[in-house]
Amino acid sequence: MAASDYPDKAGVYAQRLIDNEYVQENLVQAVESLRAAYRRASKRRVEPARDEKLRRQVRQAALSLREAASALQSGRSKPKKRRGRRVLVVLAVGAGAAAAILASNEELRKKLLGGEASPDVEPVGTSASANSKTSVAA
Repeated sequence: MAASDYPDKAGVYAQRLIDNEYVQENLVQAVESLRAAYRRASKRRVEPARDEKLRRQVRQAALSLREAASALQSGRSKPKKRRGRRVLVVLAVGAGAAAAILASNEELRKKLLGGEASPDVEPVGTSASANSKTSVAA
């Protein structure tokens, strides 16, 4: 690679840095984590190697910097949210809850399905009460 290629490459990276919001967000997050770590290290009289919160802040800053550098190099942008799975899960839970309510409530079942319940199907929990009524009447 010739020496004249470096300014061109730097210009490409500078343009990506300006255009790519994902890289900017990662750089901002890294700076905030480093500032918090510096504040914690400067005001506390604790060994930084033993302070778990300080180490976590520095680790987070390093991860953000690495992600920003990787995104800058490859031109990757912010991943898009996948909402389809969430919607399917919410719908499935809602359908299950509606089925459970419908199965447990005979009056609601009669309203929705219309008319009388089938004589072959005995509602849940009514067999013991029906037997007790017939024995009392006898």
